[in-house]
Amino acid sequence: MLPLDLLRYGIKEDEVFARYVNPANRKYRAVARDLIGIYGAHLQKTKGTLASTLADYEAADTNYHVTRGLAKLLEDRSEFTIRSPIEPEVLREQIFAYAGKGHPVVTKADRLHRRTRPKALEKIAGQLDVSSEAVIEGMYADLEENRILTGFAAPTVEWLLDRYNVALAQAMLYRASEMTIRIYRNIPTRYRLVFQFIKFFKLMHVVSGNNADGYQIVLDGPASMFRLSQKYGIQMALFLPALLHCDRWWLDATIVMNRNDHLRFELNDEFGLRSHYRDPGEFDSELERHFATQYEKIDTEWTLERETDIIDLKDTVMIPDFAFSHPDGRRALMEIVGFWTPDYLQKKLWKLKRTAMPNMIIAVSDQLNCSTEDFRDIPGEVLFFKTRIKPKEVLEKVEACAI
Repeated sequence: MLPLDLLRYGIKEDEVFARYVNPANRKYRAVARDLIGIYGAHLQKTKGTLASTLADYEAADTNYHVTRGLAKLLEDRSEFTIRSPIEPEVLREQIFAYAGKGHPVVTKADRLHRRTRPKALEKIAGQLDVSSEAVIEGMYADLEENRILTGFAAPTVEWLLDRYNVALAQAMLYRASEMTIRIYRNIPTRYRLVFQFIKFFKLMHVVSGNNADGYQIVLDGPASMFRLSQKYGIQMALFLPALLHCDRWWLDATIVMNRNDHLRFELNDEFGLRSHYRDPGEFDSELERHFATQYEKIDTEWTLERETDIIDLKDTVMIPDFAFSHPDGRRALMEIVGFWTPDYLQKKLWKLKRTAMPNMIIAVSDQLNCSTEDFRDIPGEVLFFKTRIKPKEVLEKVEACAI
């Protein structure tokens, strides 16, 4: 992401806003294309050489914030490697030990000083069974500027400019004291993605609302703590791209610019920001896809819905994989406990106990080390399956527990 010194923003009355770039702008497209080319041309060269070329490139550009910001995002897609046949620390120990014993080591020998730099390098190289050139190149190979660019995932111009705009919005959230998100009915898996990232980044939150009217999520920002937490601010920013996958959403954050200056920052789906996170798609697994496909083939009044219910557990949420609705108003839910680790199973059981819903069907893989006894204290129905979940067996459980 972008450091705060590369954040481009403006202030109008009590609002702060990021200065986004237009991805269709010819100038910015040319800069992005040039920078991608510079990184590609410096494969197998040192980071110092790359930095020098970038400095020369941006010297003629007064709008250096954009150029440096784009370069920083490309650096995040690069891999720099220490290239030395011997650990640089080992080389330095050998060199300094030799120089200490034969001090002084001179460039040119005279009557008093016989130990020269070339002979010292040759001696050390022989002891380590490498060339003298390898000793010279490897001695400080671990310094940042001497690391070699060995990998670079070159993006498209469009991706880089879109990523830059998202990075600007993310940087605005480093100093958020509170963030309120409103999301309206979306593809269910995108709802799930939002809550998964909130949980993954351990963001403190309160959820309210329902599936029909939408949800409101209030997140406590890093500036709401007793002291500003940079780590929490980064986690808040990393969450943002998950929200961008939703179709209808609004974000309202309070940004602490300084002790007495709190400004409002707004975003919504009409800003055109594009997430670089993978789109979750319609199903989380082939198991779920197969079940939904087979369910469509059977004749039943029960309508299958995908991840439409969000159950608020205060410090987390649970989103059952499927819901079943009947014309008479009855409803049942199904959560799949698939092929996961023992730790995952314990956490899933803990969450199901807290949910305590009598109209919940728990579909459990028989490859897991568990039995009906493990679900004794959990309301609802348990269905064990081998490799596939059979719709007719599920419907029997649905009829038994739906309310």
